Amino acid sequence: MALGPFATAADLRIGRPLTEVEEEQANRLLADASHLIRMTAGYQQISRVDNDTVTLRGSGTAVLKLPQRPVHDVTAVAGLASTWWKWDGGDLLTRYDGCLWDGPVTVTYSHGFDTDDIAYQVAVSVACDAVKRVLLNPDLVKQRAIDDYSETLMDARASLMGAERDTIREAFGVAGWGVTS
Repeated sequence: MALGPFATAADLRIGRPLTEVEEEQANRLLADASHLIRMTAGYQQISRVDNDTVTLRGSGTAVLKLPQRPVHDVTAVAGLASTWWKWDGGDLLTRYDGCLWDGPVTVTYSHGFDTDDIAYQVAVSVACDAVKRVLLNPDLVKQRAIDDYSETLMDARASLMGAERDTIREAFGVAGWGVTS
């Protein structure tokens, strides 16, 4: 599933209208920044997805953790009657038929954040900030000096700064390389 960017060039506020070329560049960079944000968020899709059907590897236990959060609803587990499993209201499915989640498990569920959720708005803000750095510094100048005056600018690539990565990890519950519960 191709996920779109969290924002468009129209969402950027840089104090002047964008040229047509800048608008194309901004939309491409916003898509790139959105991918970086999803990667930083532990590969969470973040955007709301309804009735997403995924095939997961069984856990070998009676409890199965769904990979995308937050989970809004679980509508089906292929091959199992709804009385044989229960969704805990979070990100766990538990089997009640005495069997384990073994082999491939196909689940249909809805997950992610609505565009007006605070966490989603954090992603929008971080994506826009990353792109503004490039648009406001198109030559990607990192440092400049005149005589005895020197100025160091922020990294102008469409990348996330350390504080932005920390903000994303905090907003989406990421600890280290894995996603926390």
